[in-house]
Amino acid sequence: MNEDKLHRFTAHIADVEPFVFNIKLSEEPVFRRAVYHVNEFWTKMSREQPGKDSHYILAKVALAFAELYYRKADQMVEQQRLMEDFEQKLDSLLIKLDQ
Repeated sequence: MNEDKLHRFTAHIADVEPFVFNIKLSEEPVFRRAVYHVNEFWTKMSREQPGKDSHYILAKVALAFAELYYRKADQMVEQQRLMEDFEQKLDSLLIKLDQ
């Protein structure tokens, strides 16, 4: 399948040297979206804090995305717990109806 084929993807992020890595063709839209949003946030933060070093701004961008990741991961764990509780309650109701 063509979707599983690896190809070279060049990431242009902030003002650092572009870097290249291999990704599946099917994953390219996700990487392009990620690069876009990292650059948008970096540009916004650079404007809000003129004179700050690019590495400082990139560190803040990395922290913001890491925070978002962990908030979403915690949210998924909580949703999974709620689904498991719901399934247990549903199972117990169905067992009572079956008896």
